[in-house]
Amino acid sequence: MDLWIGAVNLGILYAFMAIGTFITYKLYSFPDITIDGTFTTGAAVASILIVDGWNPILVLPVAFLVGSMAGFITGFIHTRFKIEGLLAGILVMTGLYSVNLHIMGKSNIPLLNSHTFVSILTEMNPGLNAELWHCIFLCLVVLLFWMLTSLFLKTDVGLTMRATGNNPAMVSAQGVSVNRMKIFGISMANGFVGLSGALIAQYQGFADIGMGIGSIIFSLAAVIIGEAILRHRSMFVKVLGVILGSIIFRLAVAMALHFGMNPNDLKLITAFFVLVTLIASGVLGSGSTGWLKYVQNQYSSNRKAFLIVFMLALLLMAGYLMLKPVILKKDSGKMVKIGLIMANNSDIVTQTRDGILSELTKLGYVNGKNCVILEKNAEGDIPTNHTIIGYYLNKQVDIYVPISTASTQAALNKIKDKPIVFATVANPFMIGAGTSPVNHPPNITGVYGPSPIGDLLAVFRQMYPGKVRIGTIYNPAYPNTVSNLRDLKKALENDKEITLEEVTISGTNDVYHAALALSNKKICAFVLINDLTVFNSFESVVRISKNSKIPIFSCDAERLKDGALIVYGFEYFVSGMQAAHLIDRINKGESPAQIPFEKYKIVTYGVNYDVARELGISIPLSIQAAADASVKNGKLTKPPFILPKEGS
Repeated sequence: MDLWIGAVNLGILYAFMAIGTFITYKLYSFPDITIDGTFTTGAAVASILIVDGWNPILVLPVAFLVGSMAGFITGFIHTRFKIEGLLAGILVMTGLYSVNLHIMGKSNIPLLNSHTFVSILTEMNPGLNAELWHCIFLCLVVLLFWMLTSLFLKTDVGLTMRATGNNPAMVSAQGVSVNRMKIFGISMANGFVGLSGALIAQYQGFADIGMGIGSIIFSLAAVIIGEAILRHRSMFVKVLGVILGSIIFRLAVAMALHFGMNPNDLKLITAFFVLVTLIASGVLGSGSTGWLKYVQNQYSSNRKAFLIVFMLALLLMAGYLMLKPVILKKDSGKMVKIGLIMANNSDIVTQTRDGILSELTKLGYVNGKNCVILEKNAEGDIPTNHTIIGYYLNKQVDIYVPISTASTQAALNKIKDKPIVFATVANPFMIGAGTSPVNHPPNITGVYGPSPIGDLLAVFRQMYPGKVRIGTIYNPAYPNTVSNLRDLKKALENDKEITLEEVTISGTNDVYHAALALSNKKICAFVLINDLTVFNSFESVVRISKNSKIPIFSCDAERLKDGALIVYGFEYFVSGMQAAHLIDRINKGESPAQIPFEKYKIVTYGVNYDVARELGISIPLSIQAAADASVKNGKLTKPPFILPKEGS
């Protein structure tokens, strides 16, 4: 039940953003991509104020106001300087990325232990299922929002807004400033988007710099779906359609997870769902012939009957899906259900997953025989982590295994009475998962560890003594990256002869130019902290490394075979192995409360002799003797992974 009700709740909260898109896209025919940044701005402002002690309800109008300011800038650029609307939105959205980082001060703000509207509702809960209680309250809120928004769009101001989009020449002839009305509408729309971001941050328990990515797609899908299912001129019906469209979109994602689809196909199924909706909209519109014309005529003459049947079908399906676990509940004996939650498909995450599955097999766990191992991937979409957990709650999973920081935050926020074993998190304390390895919430344990950047610098110093300049590239959008960068700067405090040149990036397309910029600053080496964006475009750094004869030192052991000269870092496969042992201990009766967080236990120290030869670099004998991994003539050699015994 949590899966479906949770999807409805997300749909309601995203409906505020969808209404904003409805105003710009349908009323003004203005493709406003600003919302990808405004959504995060609302979340960032609300989270900062909540952490500072503000009432979680009072932060909502502030988020609306800040979102409106961003929309005002987009509208002003568009109308005052005659910049095309799409480009104006892109410019403001791009600028908001940096603004949001400055507002937050870091890439991620946890709200796990803060007072939010969710905690207020929890205190008021009369004893109902938490998600159901949230749903009841949110339905009342969105009902009020629907009525007020619809009524506003029927006032003189609202009618003028609509007329501005339909016939700006006529409105101008009536003495109304078209530009001012555009700015007003775009500002209001982005205010709703900021409000949605503030609500989502409180609901999911954290604000993240990347949470707004793809917002325009989700909100456009909601508007399109809503228009397709409720085709009516009434503004009340149109606004209701957008709200329903947002809910249906989130239910489609939940349904895809429910039916066990391949996690890699999640976005494909979602796109297909929207496409089918558009096709159906065209079939039930005008211009059809033959049997399609017959369907159209029947729909037109019996519109209310069609809608009633459609709504009944949705209710019946929802009822069946909610009751299915009870109706079809089978006795699975003592088979433990283990649910893996993957934030994305990066090498770090997949290596961890492979380590978990491999070690569980060695420990005697056979999927389908004596355990059930479920695996779902959020594909980089932060809200989908929340939906996956709802799906696992529906499946009555016994042990939750989030891989990465984003998935761990989602699990922490939602799971209170089941064990959580996280893996591959640089700093769990930064996201509110306790204050020390032994002082943490009673239902959680896991494997963590910052990059051993200090040890990598010690290796670097064996090759480059004296006064030197090094360069690093990083994306400040990732909490793990920010934590690793902090460790790098702390390590450099003890070595004043090393000058650090750093370049920030926002995507893989920036990596090549960032590396090129560093090479022009006369650095002697790239010293790379662990960063998903950089490693996803590592070839760009390798290319500059070869052209400029500048070696790469990395804390990611996987980069040894990819072109790094020296690696000194933890193996994420081993992180998964350690997590598997924690899962086994919990399954055998140990409480997570009594299991301290573990740091990574195996480090790989490697040298790529092929790169050394290509760059004309001589490797000191001390490094050759200490390294336990190497690349020679294209062949990678390293020792097998054997976990040290407990206490060793």
